[in-house]
Amino acid sequence: MSKPNTIYLAPLAGLLLTGCFVRSFAQDHPDVQDRYLNKNQTECNSWLRSHTTGYMYCASPAFVAGEGTGDEDAPAGLEELPVEEQIVDKEHLLARGEVVYEAVCLTCHQADGKGLPGSFPPLAGSGDYYGTPENQAGIIVNGLSGKITVQGQDFDGSMPAQGHLTDYDIAAVASYVRTSWGNDDGLVRPKHVKVHR
Repeated sequence: MSKPNTIYLAPLAGLLLTGCFVRSFAQDHPDVQDRYLNKNQTECNSWLRSHTTGYMYCASPAFVAGEGTGDEDAPAGLEELPVEEQIVDKEHLLARGEVVYEAVCLTCHQADGKGLPGSFPPLAGSGDYYGTPENQAGIIVNGLSGKITVQGQDFDGSMPAQGHLTDYDIAAVASYVRTSWGNDDGLVRPKHVKVHR
């Protein structure tokens, strides 16, 4: 009787397992480390995973709407607006949208809306990608993951869902994006956001 074939998996298993471990965040590009200071947050609204090391960076630290958190890293100025201050005209939406953008979006998409090539897509000039007010609201509420092409550039990462923001704040930040950096794509209203809840 012949002996069954024996497969030695130990070397293969060792090779496979080393790819499963998260490498030190120090192996990420210094620009990434500088932009995401909240590496060791225990509570975070939105996490980003480095495709280089697998390390999780906090993109949007946890905060309590309407209250100071005592956390220096929490987004400044993003207290929830009282309903009576949620005025849905262009001036108020854009003013609030700028505050939300600086607190939540600027780290990835940059102050000029041009993003970071190969890492984060541009918002400036990207109306063809984000499309209608309803579509853009859906992207913000639900996030994105996987390969996308924006302005002819491929991006393969993830954008965390921002559904923790209010309908008003999402409408405001989307309106800010749609009217900044040369964009002229109109406003997003809270009703456009509600359809994705």
